[in-house]
Amino acid sequence: MSLAACQNDQAASDSATEGPSSATEDDPTETGGPPTTTDAPTTGDTAATSGDPGDPGDEPPPAGEGEESCDAGDEAFVKRVIPLLQGRKPEGMREVQLLVSAIEQLDAKGQDGRAIVARGLASGDLYLRRWRTFFWEQLKINRLETKSNFNCYSSMTPAADNGDLAAYIRDNDAEGSSFGSSFTMGDVMTSALRLDDLSPMYRADMFARMARPLSGANISQEEFEVNARANYGEIFESSYLGRRSGCLECHTSTESVTYNPDPKYNHFWALPGDFEGAIYGDPKGRPEEELYAAFRWTGFVDDQGSVKPWGWSGSCGRFNPGTSGDILGIPAYLGGALPDGGQLFDIDPLFKTGFATLASEGLMVDGDLTVAPDQALAYLTAVNIANGVWKEMLGYPLTLAHSFPRNEKQREILGELADAFISDSYSLRTLLVEIVTHPYFNQEAPDLCDASSSYHLKPVFDPFSITASDPNMRGNGVGDRVQRYSAWVLIESAMRAMWWELPIQQVGDNEFNYPAVDFLRDQGIFLKDAINGFNGVDFNGLLSWENRLATGNKQSLQGECTGPLGQPCSQYEWIELMLVEASMTQGATVGDIAAAIKDRVITEPTIDGPAEIAAIEGVFGIPLDTPMNQADTGQLEAGARRFAGMLFSTPQFMLSGVPSRDQTPAAVPAFAVPGTDTESLCNLHAPQLLGDQFSWTCGPQGLKLR
Repeated sequence: MSLAACQNDQAASDSATEGPSSATEDDPTETGGPPTTTDAPTTGDTAATSGDPGDPGDEPPPAGEGEESCDAGDEAFVKRVIPLLQGRKPEGMREVQLLVSAIEQLDAKGQDGRAIVARGLASGDLYLRRWRTFFWEQLKINRLETKSNFNCYSSMTPAADNGDLAAYIRDNDAEGSSFGSSFTMGDVMTSALRLDDLSPMYRADMFARMARPLSGANISQEEFEVNARANYGEIFESSYLGRRSGCLECHTSTESVTYNPDPKYNHFWALPGDFEGAIYGDPKGRPEEELYAAFRWTGFVDDQGSVKPWGWSGSCGRFNPGTSGDILGIPAYLGGALPDGGQLFDIDPLFKTGFATLASEGLMVDGDLTVAPDQALAYLTAVNIANGVWKEMLGYPLTLAHSFPRNEKQREILGELADAFISDSYSLRTLLVEIVTHPYFNQEAPDLCDASSSYHLKPVFDPFSITASDPNMRGNGVGDRVQRYSAWVLIESAMRAMWWELPIQQVGDNEFNYPAVDFLRDQGIFLKDAINGFNGVDFNGLLSWENRLATGNKQSLQGECTGPLGQPCSQYEWIELMLVEASMTQGATVGDIAAAIKDRVITEPTIDGPAEIAAIEGVFGIPLDTPMNQADTGQLEAGARRFAGMLFSTPQFMLSGVPSRDQTPAAVPAFAVPGTDTESLCNLHAPQLLGDQFSWTCGPQGLKLR
């Protein structure tokens, strides 16, 4: 599969223009990477630089250098940012208007309102759950069967309540130190998010996943060891380094078959530094068995072992720090030759010093692009995290399948994000704020945009748009970043909207009853190595989604309960309480109920025109102008549930990238379920957003900054 990904990078449109790098003294920051071969340009290179874009097979010249921005406004920003930062949809237009008001008032005081609101939303329990779940998938933590290690990843202790645990791991070696009380990997992940430093999470996970390797039956211990090392090594390369050994033959940070010294035709824009040479000992990589030997299991993982890293729970693994017991006898290499019988205790110090010096001193690259091994390990991990978070937020990575940017703009953004993330000590909050305040995050839809073209952005989301025959389509537009929300965000958004139970995160090693496992699988949840998830829309997934949610009836996924934001879980569903509130509102009609459901699910409380009215009446089975007190209560509730279930399958609910149009402020529903009214939402958000930096008051009309 690695080789296939490498080959696929040479698309037909690239084949005539991409040859081996030529010897030149060009600055790598200008041309995408330093050429390392002395081969003369091939015929393909000559054609690419001949200046005649009409030659058969030539890629068209890039679009103009101009770049236009078309911001969609604060309301669109709020609608976009809440699901991505907190893993839920807005509570309705009341919450959207509240946060828009906060942004506007902060801007009026000379502050960056969007950045302040985004940083405030990147905190609290919803934020912690949303991003802990995200890193479960990034680190490929199995949710069921042997490798799940429930007692390590899902059990929690008071150590998760603050950032002290993560700070201790950051500052100490895994061997020879003790936090002072037992803790789990679940604690580490939450503590790292509270500390706002992801480096302890990645260091600790290297050891925790060792405790439950991939198992096998009817094989020798040597065969087991080969399989365990390969499984671990492949996950380490993809989840940490963002590299694949199989691709290094064609693409490294110092050379690539898709490099061209002419920036106009260069399709390889690596961040400068010989990272592969530092880590693998050779830019082209090394035999996988030597790299994977660093992840020795036999003789290292030991239920009776003397070392529990940082003094953690024995359920997360006990280890023998000795160097004996390498039954395969393969010399290990990672960031340098490891001692005979090397293991993770030889690797962790590299990450510890690499993360520390990178944050305090920055990346140190010599004139020949040499990088210290510890910094190379830390830097590639940081870049991979930044790229993964950007992809989660905007739908598409800043790299191709070989893990390198294809154009200069992609490299520019990736480098800026990585620098911000690293310089603030691997702060996820800083990284998220950088992303949501980037001009590309909140672009307007083409029909409302004043840009001269619908494709006015650099080709960042779809870098192959440059091959379009129409020059006006060689950039990207807002439509190129439309995506389905990632599976956990999509599912939890539906559950939280209705105050239903969330999915459970994980089941025990020997438990075989994972509630709604087929539903989770069909929506793209990473469950285990063999069911590694996806993010997209397919026919099976849509049928599974509709089958589960179309009736709007309560789902029991047996996880955490939900309710009003910041309040205890509700014993009733939102739709039940909404109908109660509507019944107490004088003059309420069935149409008011439909508007409240639209507001709740897709933040569009308006009902426009006869066609929509007729469609909604068909779902309810009741005319919308019917007074609520004259409607059959059973028929009304069933219709309300069907309408909510239908809205869950709409593009407005399922897709990220283009939010609903700005709504008329007066269209906010006339009633609100307790806990979702403006004053309750203000009392929740104001302390989290504004802290002690500003004075404010909350009232029925919203937030007032003093």
